[in-house]
Amino acid sequence: MTGELNEEQSEIIKNWQESFLGKALAQHVREYFFEHEILKSIPDELRQNLIDDFYKKIFELSKSDEPLLMLRGLIASYVHSYAIFQVLCLTEKQKETSFFRDSSRISAGLYRQIKSLSQYNGELRALSQGIDVLSNEDVLTFCRTKAAISMFYMNGMNIVRYELKDMVKERDWLRPFIESMLIWEEDKCRESIGLPSLLMDKDEAHKHSTFLQFVTSGSADPYVAWEAGGEVRDR
Repeated sequence: MTGELNEEQSEIIKNWQESFLGKALAQHVREYFFEHEILKSIPDELRQNLIDDFYKKIFELSKSDEPLLMLRGLIASYVHSYAIFQVLCLTEKQKETSFFRDSSRISAGLYRQIKSLSQYNGELRALSQGIDVLSNEDVLTFCRTKAAISMFYMNGMNIVRYELKDMVKERDWLRPFIESMLIWEEDKCRESIGLPSLLMDKDEAHKHSTFLQFVTSGSADPYVAWEAGGEVRDR
């Protein structure tokens, strides 16, 4: 993480803490780091580093010449990171309460293969270095924490997206995008250890991967554009 906020950043953030956005983000931080089942128990230093890093990114957005494109890039990166770790630790029970519970392309069973899948994830490989015995539960706890941190950033940036009026009233693109990234990552995981794909063919896998480009390009409605299968065009 990038460490403490500098004096200028702290002063700017302090000045808008009473705004609607400031209050919404402060509530978001409280919910994730003091009430969330996983994140409320992380070390204090890590918690503060994550909070500072989050606010630094908000500060950088406020200074950007193209805040929407920067924001879209951040959201895309956090959704992708969330998907990478969530598919590895997702259980059947968790899937039942999720918005993607009806997706047949997300198995909620890869956690049973976590040791085999760990060798294909750089962070999980690094985690196991120098440790004689790392249980499946240790690895799954790491994945759950990484997914929760990515979700904190993702949902926090989504609050900013609302402020920038980047929402789609009919059917917003964020949830379909998350689902596509989970499907894509599940397929890559299954392929890496020789499990049969849940997709019809490689074309379907490629289609899910392209959703990322429609989001980061600044398309006015990434979901509609992605479903239509047209070319990626900048906003």
